[in-house]
Amino acid sequence: MGALSVAAIVGFVLRIIHLRTHRTPHGLGRTEWIYWPTQICISAAFALAFTDIFVQYALGAAPAPSVVFGYLGTGIAWTTAAILNHYEHIYEIRSSDFIFSYFVLSLISLALGVNTTVQIGDSSTATRTQLNVTIGIFASLLLGFVVEAWSRSSTTVQKKSGASAYDKANIFSRCVFHFFQPIVSLSVKRTITQEDIANQLPEFLKTENALSILDEKWRHNLKQFRTHQTKRISLFWTIIQVNSGHLIPVVIFRTIRPLLLFAIPSLLSQFLAYLQDAQDPSKVTTVSYGLMLAVCMYLASQIGAIVQAVSRQYSIFLSFQIKVALNAMIYRKALRLSPGSRQESTTGEIINHMSVDADVWTEAFLYLSMWVSLPVEITAAMVLLYRLLGWSFVAGIAALLALTPFQVWRARVHGKMQKDKLHIMDERIRLTSEVISSIKIAKMYCWEPAFLAQILAVRQRELRKMRELGIIFSIMSIIFISSTLVISLFTLTVFALWGGPDFTPGKLTPQIVFVSMTLFGMLRMPIASLSETTTMTIETLVGTKRIQAFLMREEVDETQVNRSQNLPRDPQEPLIKVKNATFSWIKTPLSSSAHDDTEETPLLVSEPNEGEAPCRSTLEDISLTFDRGSLTAIVGRVGQGKSSLLSAIIGEMYKIQGSLSTSGRIAYVPQNAWILNATLRDNILFGKPYDRERYKHILFACGLEPDIAMLPAGDATEIGERGINLSGGQKQRVSLARAAYDNADIYLLDDPLSAVDAHVEKHLWKHLFGPGGLLKNKTRVLVTHGIHHLKAMDTIVLIKDGRVEESGTYRTLISAQRVFYQLIKEYAIEEREHSQSRHEKTANSMGAKIEENRLSEEAAIDQDLQNLENDSESDTQETVHALAERNASASGTEAGDDDRDSKDSRSGKVILGGTQTSDQKAELIEAERIEEGGITLVTILTFFRAATYKNILIVFVFHVLAQLALVGNSLWLKHWIEVSEDAERDGKSPDLRHFLTVFTLITVAYVAMCALKIGSMFAVARITAAEKLHRDLVTKIMRLPMAFFDTTPLGRIINRFSGDIQAIDERIGWAFVDVIEFSLAVSSSILIVIWSAPIFSAALPSFVLYAYVVQHYYLHVSRAVKRIFHTARSPIFQHFSETLGGVSTLRAMQQQARFIAENAARVDAHTNVHVAYLYCIRWVEVRLDSMSAAIIFLATASFVYSRGTIDPAAAGLALSFALTITQSVNWLIRRWCELLNLLVNVERLREYTELQTEAPEESSKAGLVLVPSSWPHQGRIVFEHYSTRYREGLDLVLKDISVTVENGEKVGIVGRTGAGKSSLTLALFRMIEAANSPWAKATSKFHKSVEEESHLTEHDHDEENHLDGGRIMIDGVDISTIGLHDLRRQIAIIPQDPVLFAGPIRDNLDPFHECTDLALWEALERAHLKRHIQTLPGGLSFEVAQNGENFSVGQRSLICLARALLRQTKILVLDEATSAVDVETDELIQKTIRHEFRDRTILTIAHRIKTVMDSDKILVLEQGRVAEYAEPKVLLQQQESLFYLLAHQAGEI
Repeated sequence: MGALSVAAIVGFVLRIIHLRTHRTPHGLGRTEWIYWPTQICISAAFALAFTDIFVQYALGAAPAPSVVFGYLGTGIAWTTAAILNHYEHIYEIRSSDFIFSYFVLSLISLALGVNTTVQIGDSSTATRTQLNVTIGIFASLLLGFVVEAWSRSSTTVQKKSGASAYDKANIFSRCVFHFFQPIVSLSVKRTITQEDIANQLPEFLKTENALSILDEKWRHNLKQFRTHQTKRISLFWTIIQVNSGHLIPVVIFRTIRPLLLFAIPSLLSQFLAYLQDAQDPSKVTTVSYGLMLAVCMYLASQIGAIVQAVSRQYSIFLSFQIKVALNAMIYRKALRLSPGSRQESTTGEIINHMSVDADVWTEAFLYLSMWVSLPVEITAAMVLLYRLLGWSFVAGIAALLALTPFQVWRARVHGKMQKDKLHIMDERIRLTSEVISSIKIAKMYCWEPAFLAQILAVRQRELRKMRELGIIFSIMSIIFISSTLVISLFTLTVFALWGGPDFTPGKLTPQIVFVSMTLFGMLRMPIASLSETTTMTIETLVGTKRIQAFLMREEVDETQVNRSQNLPRDPQEPLIKVKNATFSWIKTPLSSSAHDDTEETPLLVSEPNEGEAPCRSTLEDISLTFDRGSLTAIVGRVGQGKSSLLSAIIGEMYKIQGSLSTSGRIAYVPQNAWILNATLRDNILFGKPYDRERYKHILFACGLEPDIAMLPAGDATEIGERGINLSGGQKQRVSLARAAYDNADIYLLDDPLSAVDAHVEKHLWKHLFGPGGLLKNKTRVLVTHGIHHLKAMDTIVLIKDGRVEESGTYRTLISAQRVFYQLIKEYAIEEREHSQSRHEKTANSMGAKIEENRLSEEAAIDQDLQNLENDSESDTQETVHALAERNASASGTEAGDDDRDSKDSRSGKVILGGTQTSDQKAELIEAERIEEGGITLVTILTFFRAATYKNILIVFVFHVLAQLALVGNSLWLKHWIEVSEDAERDGKSPDLRHFLTVFTLITVAYVAMCALKIGSMFAVARITAAEKLHRDLVTKIMRLPMAFFDTTPLGRIINRFSGDIQAIDERIGWAFVDVIEFSLAVSSSILIVIWSAPIFSAALPSFVLYAYVVQHYYLHVSRAVKRIFHTARSPIFQHFSETLGGVSTLRAMQQQARFIAENAARVDAHTNVHVAYLYCIRWVEVRLDSMSAAIIFLATASFVYSRGTIDPAAAGLALSFALTITQSVNWLIRRWCELLNLLVNVERLREYTELQTEAPEESSKAGLVLVPSSWPHQGRIVFEHYSTRYREGLDLVLKDISVTVENGEKVGIVGRTGAGKSSLTLALFRMIEAANSPWAKATSKFHKSVEEESHLTEHDHDEENHLDGGRIMIDGVDISTIGLHDLRRQIAIIPQDPVLFAGPIRDNLDPFHECTDLALWEALERAHLKRHIQTLPGGLSFEVAQNGENFSVGQRSLICLARALLRQTKILVLDEATSAVDVETDELIQKTIRHEFRDRTILTIAHRIKTVMDSDKILVLEQGRVAEYAEPKVLLQQQESLFYLLAHQAGEI
């Protein structure tokens, strides 16, 4: 007891010091009913210890010094424990590990002491007194231990703490994972939910705690590296350094576990010797000795199991800590990337760093720590083999060393292949993500087959690498999986030939053969683990290097912009000051075409002058100031650098020279509105507190009240990814509202008016950022392509070729008569021409008179401009007859009309906060569905069919043959022992040649079967299954209707292509192989044990029942948790993708901290589920290992009682197999459950592959109406009572549309936001189907039921549910009766959001490569883009960046125009294709359309009324119905018509 006491005293003192110096009191009080009983019992213990010494001396006895030392030490130790207990209750909410452990060890020590004293039988007074005192100490400590170990979950302290179940559990509960038992028990009663397993995450695994240490150390090392204080830097070794202290327990655990493991063969050797002695009548064997050996084997197995479980859990906890920290570092790095780094790192690559590279750390320390345990295990085995076989074991060492070169070769080859595979996977995920995010455009262009072919081609390259890896696995299985038999062959052969004294043949006894076979069998795990450990180590190193490369990418330089969050004291001091500054999108500027997100390159590139430098910065020599409260317009043609100037102000560009400073908070509105997948209110508040009055004012100022009134749940309506359920104008106004609510000092507005209607534009100007708007006292910088508000600007800055060409007031610039004057003049001439043409058409009917003797157009324009110059600048409310207002672009009615701007047409109220949401329509994105119950047979058969039944059968047969060879090997050894003993009794020598020949043949057969079973699985069956499952998934995804993509987040879909596909590629194959292998191993082991010890068959049903119950509980809980795990993963990637899309806005508005916190919360939620899943594994591991230990004990005990009659060889064979059950049963159940859980990935793929697709693509393949190749030859479109909705259960968006568009007609479509303009286009392409049509109903399974979603009355609901949706006819053909591609190929579209895909320009124009290069160049020339493309490296082969980021919005629109020119269809749809371009580019596009599509039917959706004024007919939509449809001149005659009102407001009449 003395040594134990000393150790306890030291530990207690150190613990007290640690608590007082490194911990903070929890302040939750003390649990008195635990604290005081424990203190009393501890006090009684140390009082009795001291009393015993006093009594001994009082009685005159002279106790031995060791006794005095022991009792004195015990007293001091428990005195120290009382002090520690006091501090533990102050600082901890759980039982003290130190005191708990000392309780257990002291009780064991005292029990042994009492037993020893009793056995001695000394009846002296001193001895009896000492015994009584010892029993008293034991009793007090036992009572104290019961109190200390009592569950504290019901105590007030733990309830108030909010700590996780792990943080509350005592050390014993942690070791056997009993704290997780309530969840396990609940899982068999009902399906557990995410709420049931909440709060499982230990505090140290939370993101902020995990990140702090690693991030700080990494930054320190990185700083040293960049300052040349160190030559190398390694993220991997940084991680090791940070965890060096925590790795010490791992090393201790990894050392103890092998020693306990290999203690069993030593005990087995003693036990077989005991059985052999029992065969000799001259030797006496006792039952107690045999049972003692049996108990020792049981304890070694049981304690080893607990040590292994704790070791694994601790290692994985450390791994999780690193994974969580790396995820956080990647996320934070993504928010800090410089412009150059953002171009180098695509969204797909960054997501892969989180989903793949960081994920390798999930179990990294578990495998890395094996480099400690594997040498210990191998060394221990070799020492025991030496003691057993003598020098013959050298043959085994030689065989083992011979494997080393193969291991090195495998590591090198596997590392390279794995790296190549990851690069290909990055490419596949990037391509898939890009296609799915732009699936609407892909469908409209009928490009799904081309993209499908590209994705499958990349997948084939990935599968080739996987097949090569499978072949490597097969080859290496010869070395690693079958290595134990090969080593045993060499070792036993050498021993049989020369293992005896003086190199005589050695004698093969049961003890030698089966103990050595057991040792070889136990060697199998560490040797086989070498392969997996090497693989995981390589993957960890590769993944960490990839993360390191990303973390070392250049960050945005915060010092380039001198930012101050405070306003200057002097109100006259400008808030933005730019002086002699040059900016570029690349660090070393190469070209004037350096890029920004929206306007990167000039539209029309002039030929470079001789001697001109071919490369320059994006913005050069910029000197500007922006005063407090000023309104500044940034104007210029497309690609001149207007958006780049705003990007430079917010620090998104490289500052090459000069200075830039800002004072005050900045709000940024990008040209492409960034919308979050959240409610409309959350999008506007953007993390700010809700102020109802301010919120209402901003809604009104942004013209959002009518839109909110139309939304099904008001501002509580969930907005889909990328604002999928909002129009372009609505998204832009939400973005404006977000900026306005931020209440910043500086507002940078990147052309927010381009996507809104004219009436909305006027409303925004008047009420938001105009001279009298809500932001009138703020500094506003407005990039605009329009000119009608320029006179009201305080300052106008004209950008040309990246330079400030002119700057000043409107009057000043007009007076200068330079570039700005010419721009206004040219535009005014064009407008006067168009205006005169329109007025001539309507002059007679409207009574307008056209002057016959007018001045020339030039003189008239000069006069107009002169008049404008002389006008008072304070007059900002011009009439529609003034020039600037005459050129207004609009298409709608005044949003700000007092009588209707804030009313719901149905209820007359604005819906705020979803107060009128009885229809439950607030949520657009449904929660990801979680399956319940077991994995169905259909799911299992889905995987089998994918791999093919033939391949699965071949794999199974090879496994059976390999197991037969393995068992045959052991049986042959047993047979040979018996033959040798018989020959020895007969005085003969056995035939060693015969023995070794058969032994070698069986071993060779086993080696061959191992190679074949691995090769057939990983080079054939796995590849076949992975290829088919991925092909089925991507093919089905391409064919799903748009409704699916509207309601399913991109991250959720991509998770199927990354996490689920990766699990199928990498993990299901191994789980399947393990299940077969361990099933056969357990079956053969049980048969041999029963054959050798029939008594075991009596206990077998109990073990089978126990194993079944454990498996039943484990399967229920692990399956449910695994499903939750999959769904908890998607939100991380969804949020990450969303963040990457708006990183400029986040940085400009200083919102990084909030988004970092949101990311941490999502990561913690996912980690919490993952930790719960690990608890499931550890829970079953401990219980199955306990059962295995019991099997060993039972088998051993049965042989003890049948000693003398049992054949030692049979007993040795049985025990050698029984010992393998310890591992095999555990792994069988775990891998079986793991296989079922991994099949959840197949189940999740089935969820999508079984969804209903769109209508067939080709008429010829589906038995639909066949149309001639020349259809449509006219282009006549007829809508017959057409009605449609976006999804079943929603309101109709088009109602009873009856319109005829004659062939060759140009029809303009106008209407308010939400009137149904874009819906008409989608209907024409059959992106949405006619209401209640067969295909509309067939795809309704994506959505909630009509009863759940519809907010109509029962009568209206029934009426709409039975409504005939009508039809659309093109040249007399009902488009619902033909294939989708047959239809969509015949309609060209220039979309509002021009989308480009990563890849060559050639593929963006013609992905099927049907056109010649000559045709492509001709189309580009007609689209006014040929000269620019010719200047790019590679011309048509120039690589377009992701999302087309190396082209401006205007250039993207022109590429879309070129696509339409190539299609040569009879019908063209223009979905506000020119909203984001300047007036000159707009005119170019309109001229091209008028000339190139003069004989085609054109439908034009317009925000700018002037765009459709020269149309043949105007279609005005109102609330989904046809309000007006006639020629413009007819509608303009009717002053009460909606179109007249729109045209009047736009200044067109």
